[in-house]
Amino acid sequence: MAELRQYEQVHIRHLTRAPEAYDGWGVNRRAPRVGEYGTLVDVLRTPGAPDSYVVESSAPDGTTLWLGDFTADELEPAPEGADPTP
Repeated sequence: MAELRQYEQVHIRHLTRAPEAYDGWGVNRRAPRVGEYGTLVDVLRTPGAPDSYVVESSAPDGTTLWLGDFTADELEPAPEGADPTP
């Protein structure tokens, strides 16, 4: 799997939890969906646990559409030239 880097665009490959589980930050206007793109805004590292990736998707007006924590297997780097518009 390709390395995920902070501030890059990522693509949601699949979701492993219920939609409401991706609203841990309490700001989602809706749940993330498979196939969408977002920006990897932070990597959460806890000793003894796998890294978590905080990903945000913004609406065309710049407001947060959703912000959620993902595992590495749920994400992949976005292809070059991908349109991240939800």
